[in-house]
Amino acid sequence: MMELFFLGTGTAIPDRLHSPAGLLVVAEGQPILLDIGPGTLNRLNLAGISTSALDHLFLTHFHPDHTLDLATLLQVFNYSPTAERTRPFSITACPGIQDFYRRLVELYPELAPLTYQLELHQVFRDEFSIGKIRIKTAPTGHTTNSIAYRLEDGEHSLVYSGDATAHGELVQLADKVDLLICECSFPSGWETEDHLNADTAGAIAQQAGVESLVLIHTYPPAQAVDLVAQVRKHYNKEVQLAVDGLHMKL
Repeated sequence: MMELFFLGTGTAIPDRLHSPAGLLVVAEGQPILLDIGPGTLNRLNLAGISTSALDHLFLTHFHPDHTLDLATLLQVFNYSPTAERTRPFSITACPGIQDFYRRLVELYPELAPLTYQLELHQVFRDEFSIGKIRIKTAPTGHTTNSIAYRLEDGEHSLVYSGDATAHGELVQLADKVDLLICECSFPSGWETEDHLNADTAGAIAQQAGVESLVLIHTYPPAQAVDLVAQVRKHYNKEVQLAVDGLHMKL
């Protein structure tokens, strides 16, 4: 079984129902956090998950709305009175993670690990495993190095797109997946080069033959329309618009 907690389903623009990016997936008893936008840790706490339970963070790219709470998390690991971290912590990310982390610690030297080992892993078109969970990555075209993640536990599969475009490799990565969690930044007809709209998100899901689709990363123009109805013009299976706090099981 995979359990999903949608911690942040929007963009950097403040919205009551759609906060910056964050998704927690619990598979084989292993919690994996995908992206860590501002406020993610508080929403993680509201979901009943402690930061001490985390061992793995996956980053899709380095924009602030997907990464800002990383600084807070590393601070928590070092400076939780009587509960400082001792287990290793792993960050898996797109190319550039070492430089991103170096610059972060240059800005905030106190974030460097004091009592634990921090492991940085760079991936792009890669496959690897965490226990029995199989993970595959592929570029999305949002930035030169942005990636999406596919997770499989032997029974179920999902893809988390991060930020994506129609020019990435999301169709191939999401082939026949049970659930595609896909950014849909704008409504149908909206011209965009570095994101998806209702037309392109629906087309990707249809081409990939996914069993169900959940829309995330919506800007206000997308929230002002019936986005699900627009996507259904291109995709003929189950689709829903995610809001913060959505809880799903596969």
